[in-house]
Amino acid sequence: QLLTREHIRAAVEQIRGVWYAPILYILLYAVGCVVALPASLFVIAAGFIWGWLLGGCYAMIGGTIGAVISYFMGRFIGEGLLERFGRVGRVVAKQVDHAGFKSLLILRNIPGIPFAALNYGAGVAGVRFRDYFFATIIGIAPSKFVFTYCADALFNGSMSEGDAFKRLAIVCGLVVAMVVLPMAIKRFAARKKALVAESSSAEPTEP
Repeated sequence: QLLTREHIRAAVEQIRGVWYAPILYILLYAVGCVVALPASLFVIAAGFIWGWLLGGCYAMIGGTIGAVISYFMGRFIGEGLLERFGRVGRVVAKQVDHAGFKSLLILRNIPGIPFAALNYGAGVAGVRFRDYFFATIIGIAPSKFVFTYCADALFNGSMSEGDAFKRLAIVCGLVVAMVVLPMAIKRFAARKKALVAESSSAEPTEP
């Protein structure tokens, strides 16, 4: 049985002893982002191997590099990249059209939107790179450190599996609340602006 806890610990210790392992991990994660592999696999692996702090930082670097490469691929290759995602790709294309920093930050935290699809969609839509870059860094940070923390805690035995999933559910709930609240405020502001515009147009003009 090669997948016992002892064998996994021994393998992790070997990987930790290789000086170039973080560089290789970052490159693999970046490539994984480009080819649309599940990001959670890389993030959890980083937490297992290097702990929540270093693992979270390595995941941030790899995810950001992959996101930047995907962005420029989408920008120079075009809409064909989104077709591989089917209906989700069409939805993302609609969402990122004329998107700015705030909109991208919200989209980064909405569950169900593939990381790669949003990367390519932002490039295809011609989103300003500065907005895309900072929205990506800020938007992916919570999930990266949450997943690496839970993976680290499970591997080191400092948290039971049930406690880890409970804490993860709480954090995910907070992230969703942080997403829903700005969207609600945005809709309220837009509705208020529309009402003001309607009342202004309804006022009689002086002859």
